[in-house]
Amino acid sequence: MTRSRLDRFYRILAIILCVYGSTAKPAVADGPAAERPTFSGLVQVGDGRSIFLESQGTGSPTVVLISGRGVGAEDWNQILAPNDPAHNAPKDDVSAGLGTFLNSPDAVFPSVARFTLVAAYDRPDVRFDGENLTTPRPQPHSVDLDVSDLHALLTAAKLPPPYVLVAHSYGGLVALLFARKYPDSVAGLVMVDAATEELEGVMGPTKFADWDEQNLGTAGRPGENPKLADAMKQIKAAPAAPKIPTIVLSADKPYRFDLLPPEVHFEQFLFFQDWLKAQELMAAELSARHVKETASGHHIYLYSPELVVAAIRDLVESARAIPQDSEGF
Repeated sequence: MTRSRLDRFYRILAIILCVYGSTAKPAVADGPAAERPTFSGLVQVGDGRSIFLESQGTGSPTVVLISGRGVGAEDWNQILAPNDPAHNAPKDDVSAGLGTFLNSPDAVFPSVARFTLVAAYDRPDVRFDGENLTTPRPQPHSVDLDVSDLHALLTAAKLPPPYVLVAHSYGGLVALLFARKYPDSVAGLVMVDAATEELEGVMGPTKFADWDEQNLGTAGRPGENPKLADAMKQIKAAPAAPKIPTIVLSADKPYRFDLLPPEVHFEQFLFFQDWLKAQELMAAELSARHVKETASGHHIYLYSPELVVAAIRDLVESARAIPQDSEGF
């Protein structure tokens, strides 16, 4: 297998593992100027560690954007170019490494900043160049470290609760565990084609074990590598999910297995119907409104940012209608 085909293999494999990363994402083109964050820099979170944070806007609740595996704050400032053919493709071209992206005022981060305070951040090892890099950590790592980091970041940055957590892909596992550990601080969840502990039951024990083994087998590759099966185990062992307003948005463009090398076989991995079934179960478990028609692949916030923004606005307005106590976090 050539190097370029091998790289494409790992990109699509990561989707099948529900932990898509963007180390091979195409360059971002120039788009309309977007407002820059009020704060953009490192926040000290203790033990000599720092986390990169962007925040902008005013008002309550605070919206916290939690990225998928291998990507960080910058993705929430981007959209898929409106004229890109991926919009009309029947399958998910973006997750296959295709598409042109623009920094845009219509992206999720700047759009939400117009009606409330919003924050996005970089977990360790999602970015290796540029300024203000989050302190790295040994990989693979467990989800409770990501939850502890997020709690420490929000506290150190003095970003007040209540929070509306907006999570994509692996970020869903972070959000679900955070909400169980700190239920009094979370006012709502927006799950953007997010991973869920329901995947284990949908996949069955054999396929799930193969899936986890393959994911841990990527540990030698640079970048973020969460322990996914362990994350789901931790969520199931945590207190029950709080009864809070939740919206689930699911992709409706299936994966592009046709771009994989012919010698690669995926019988043991996650398929699109498994993912959709897990999304249904998550929505039922959380008593969520489930948006299924999104005209999007896995990265709904790039394909259809207006859907994500509308869901966030709904939960922000819901939280504002209920008096909240921001003390004691």
